[in-house]
Amino acid sequence: MSIYHYPNYLTFIKNERKTLRFLAEQPFINKAFGSLSRSAETCFYKVTNDEKVLKKSEFIFGCNFDILIEKEIRRIIIEVKILPNFEFATYILSICRNNSAPFFLIRKFHFDYAIPKIKESPKPVYHLQYGGELSPGLDELKIDVNDLHPWLSLPRIGFYPINLALLLDMIFIEFKTEETIRIVGRQEWRDFVKNNEDEILKPYYERISSFLNGEHSHNFLLRDYYYGKGVN
Repeated sequence: MSIYHYPNYLTFIKNERKTLRFLAEQPFINKAFGSLSRSAETCFYKVTNDEKVLKKSEFIFGCNFDILIEKEIRRIIIEVKILPNFEFATYILSICRNNSAPFFLIRKFHFDYAIPKIKESPKPVYHLQYGGELSPGLDELKIDVNDLHPWLSLPRIGFYPINLALLLDMIFIEFKTEETIRIVGRQEWRDFVKNNEDEILKPYYERISSFLNGEHSHNFLLRDYYYGKGVN
């Protein structure tokens, strides 16, 4: 049994395109986080609907918006880069101490889908990583990452699969404001997240359950499974 469960690349990107459209078209998103809504709309029209082209194209999305965190308005930066067939797939969440230039970075997380490659150090296939190198979104805002010591890439912590919808839901749940509380409580949002949980998380946990009730043994631990061993 393999940990790899993602739908094919085309299916996954088509779902991300649906997310962009949802973010662009929902008035309650536009009202609370206008820059997020506008960025989603811009990206939506750049992502082709031609399946033959889409399955061979990379998916790149970036946006930044302000949100209340620990009693201060701070700038959040979201970056997504996914290459065809998941050759590279990362979702980056960066948090700045302030919301105006010059920006000072205080947190930076990667949520990655990393198919093991030959001669590469073992890592969980789906993992969370703190820190990391300078990314395009931070470079554009002239944000220095040196305080996070980007040379240190460990540890890579096993994490569940992520996509744009699930990342945003995590942000809205964690950073509670009047706006985010209203968003996560709306039926439209809950239906939207449920669809993405069905698409991404349900197959993942079903396969874990199947593994634990099947191949799990002293020779094939859950952590072995997380690291992509036993691939078939």
